[in-house]
Amino acid sequence: MFGYVRAFKPYMRVFEYDIYKAVYCGLCKDMDRRYGFFTRFTLSYDFTFLALMDLSVHDKKLDAQMERCIAHPHKKSMCATCKNDMGRSSAAAVILTYHKLKDDIADRDIKSRLLAYSVIPFFKKPYKQAAKLYPELAPKIEDAMALQNKIEKEKCAGIDQACEPTAMMMKAVFGMIAVNDEQRDLLECFGYLLGRYIYITDALDDLYDDHKQGGYNPLLYKFSQNGKDCKSENIPQNMLDDIKAFADDSINFTLGELAEIYVKLDLKRYRDILDNIIYLGLKNTYSNVKQNAGHKHKNQSDERKHS
Repeated sequence: MFGYVRAFKPYMRVFEYDIYKAVYCGLCKDMDRRYGFFTRFTLSYDFTFLALMDLSVHDKKLDAQMERCIAHPHKKSMCATCKNDMGRSSAAAVILTYHKLKDDIADRDIKSRLLAYSVIPFFKKPYKQAAKLYPELAPKIEDAMALQNKIEKEKCAGIDQACEPTAMMMKAVFGMIAVNDEQRDLLECFGYLLGRYIYITDALDDLYDDHKQGGYNPLLYKFSQNGKDCKSENIPQNMLDDIKAFADDSINFTLGELAEIYVKLDLKRYRDILDNIIYLGLKNTYSNVKQNAGHKHKNQSDERKHS
């Protein structure tokens, strides 16, 4: 959940966007209170969605007030207060970020490794705190990351197998916000499908970098001869077209299944905002990634510029 689960702002009403930002700011401050100042800089709107889902599942009315923040210290904005229980979302953000940093150290380029090495010391203690509070979550994420490393080393060309670790991580994260067993089954299925969406979108987004660096990417390996074409100067246009068409089919199927589970959850509170993210935001993010796939482009803009 790092940059691909966002609302589609043009179709949000003003008060909806205010709530959306208030949850983001509240989660930022909640992470600061629980896990230290530095962790808040890794927050993304992905976890705002998780927090909104959590509040909706538990049918909690948002408590918010005007406050200043480090991103905009000269003006006040709506911010969810500490009365809102965002502990699960904060813990998930810390646990997932910690494992992402470890993954960056293991197999990314030298710049990413150096950045991860410099950041991870600030997450060791917060990770232990979060793992202690939610002992059922941390081992599942760790097991999924181990499976992901195994798949990457084997250079698996099967997209379903490659998606599995991220899908299992999201399954565990969304399962922990359930209030009963029946709802847990639906939320785990929802998280699993969201994880598939995230992985496929991320793989498409990384096409250029993975091609340039010769890194593992299941979409490249699926449409090349055991990855041999991946190290040519450019991705052949016909290969790029095949990748996009395949990704389209996978994403459309996944989002269709996701929407069906979402309807079955029958959530009431914050429904308009959640609808926007699921029916518009996910598709819009994927479309933007697809448009730039295979070409050099800027990374996701800093989340705080939009807060």
